[in-house]
Amino acid sequence: MVRNPEHLEYQIHLFWDGESGGKIDFKGSALRLDTPVEFGGKGRYPCPDQLLFSAVGGCLLTTFLYFQRKLSFHLNGFHITVGGDIDLDGSEGYRITRIKAILHVKTIEGEDAKAKDCAKLTKDFCHITRALEKVVPTEISAEVTCV
Repeated sequence: MVRNPEHLEYQIHLFWDGESGGKIDFKGSALRLDTPVEFGGKGRYPCPDQLLFSAVGGCLLTTFLYFQRKLSFHLNGFHITVGGDIDLDGSEGYRITRIKAILHVKTIEGEDAKAKDCAKLTKDFCHITRALEKVVPTEISAEVTCV
């Protein structure tokens, strides 16, 4: 049995690309980001806001898959829709004011209860949404269909 680590620590490096964006270096891979066109960038790559919503979705996805393996139910398909609102907050600049995620789960007849339990566990244990919901209203829901 694999034991979950008690502590994780990550460090990434970001480098300006000489234009309006940059490159994020991870262990063995890279990701690019850019400033949105609305703010004078070229909009060539995702902006940090999109990457934040992607991180929320990624954490929900991997948390769901972890519990799906533990609950051992058939998964025919799975995707997540993540969005949110970012509003100008007077002289303080922009603020993320809402995060909303929908887990779209496809399973087989008779395993929908396990899929719903898995979605609830995902909501309860996703550490990124748990951290963010303390400062940003966060909605996580699930749509389970049997195919």
